Amino acid sequence: MRVSQPCLWLWSFGLVTVGFLYADDADEELIDCEGEAATTQFCIDKEEAFELRARIELMYPSLEEISSPPWEEEDFLSAVTDFNKGVDLYRDEYFGDALPKFKAALDTFTQLEETFQTTVKDKRAAIDGLFENSSYEIAVTELSSLLEWFPEDLDLVRLHGEATQGEQLKPLVEELQEYVNTGNFEEVEKLLPQFPDGYYEDDISQVRVSLEAHRQDTSFNSSMTAAYESIEAEEWFIAEQVLESALLIRPNSTVAQELLEEVLENKRLDHVDELVQKMADAMKTERWEDVLVSIEEVEKLDVNEEYDFTIVVEEVDELLALEAELIEYKDFDFSTLNDSKRQDIQLLLDKTAHLNEFDRTQPIRQYLEDTFTQYSTPVQVTIRSDNRTKLRIRPGKEIGSFRSKTLEVLPGTYEIVGTRRGFKQVTQKLEVKPDSEPIEIKVECRARF
Repeated sequence: MRVSQPCLWLWSFGLVTVGFLYADDADEELIDCEGEAATTQFCIDKEEAFELRARIELMYPSLEEISSPPWEEEDFLSAVTDFNKGVDLYRDEYFGDALPKFKAALDTFTQLEETFQTTVKDKRAAIDGLFENSSYEIAVTELSSLLEWFPEDLDLVRLHGEATQGEQLKPLVEELQEYVNTGNFEEVEKLLPQFPDGYYEDDISQVRVSLEAHRQDTSFNSSMTAAYESIEAEEWFIAEQVLESALLIRPNSTVAQELLEEVLENKRLDHVDELVQKMADAMKTERWEDVLVSIEEVEKLDVNEEYDFTIVVEEVDELLALEAELIEYKDFDFSTLNDSKRQDIQLLLDKTAHLNEFDRTQPIRQYLEDTFTQYSTPVQVTIRSDNRTKLRIRPGKEIGSFRSKTLEVLPGTYEIVGTRRGFKQVTQKLEVKPDSEPIEIKVECRARF
């Protein structure tokens, strides 16, 4: 290490020290401090002075090598002066007089060494804080001092390199801050990705916050512009989506909130109009179930109760109910018709006469009406017998004994039963089909018991 004390002084000190060491060897030969002499004050002072001098000579070289020491040069020179005076007195065997000089020098050297150790410890301890506060210039200075004292400390070398890089990055930080202050975020976008991690974290974090705020402002403004364009074009769905995106950026924007409410209202009104038109189309094309569905959807959206579909609903419900009654007879077996069922069908035909106006129900009703008419038109049935057999038609009534009788019989399936005393009963099936030609049938009891 570079020595800070004057070369002449060091050279003189070296001569004194070396000369004294040789003198010690000579003194040891001349003066015997063993045995009873060891307890004399002279020998006690000599022993103590020797130990103090040895301690100083062990401490002195390391202190001497410290360049740019953390103490006043006068303090070091004062200790050296005391030491040299002590050496002179020691050489002249004035050990008692040498002791105060050695003690003063040792105390000063000890204090200087403690000062050095404390300074090193404080400097090392301050490095982390300097990095955290981004005080890289000060960190470089402190680390340079430490490296001057400990040039082979790899950790200090690494930290010095990082601090130097931090110091070199300061102009870039200031440039970024200037761009933020002037609103030149295009340059911020270019430079920020180049900035290494771990440096000026607070400053860079603020730059990032400002950049993100700028991005949000830009995105919000773009969304609002797109929203106004969509509103002008009455594209309510697109406007709604864009405004919802804008509110994700600025949830408390009154303008965006009010505009969204307006868009939703217009969207609702358009939807209601579409549903009303859809309902009208369904009514026109006789899709009555769809009419009811559309009305239900309109009523959900019609918060202001602008529409009243009571009459329409009643009309459609009636049409569907009458249609359902007509459909019930689609698979009905008309050959089983009785008077009660005929009456029901006639009543149904009477109350559904207006359904002939609808393409949807006209075929169903016409089928029922035609079929009912067919099964309500009697067919001539001529029954021939022997004038002795009593005849009954089931369902129906007794028709007596005769040789020939013509009846008007409605289409259906019947049985003609003949009875005669002493003869076996006969039963003959009669099936009368709609629109059939006149029928002849012969029924008489001929088999005896």
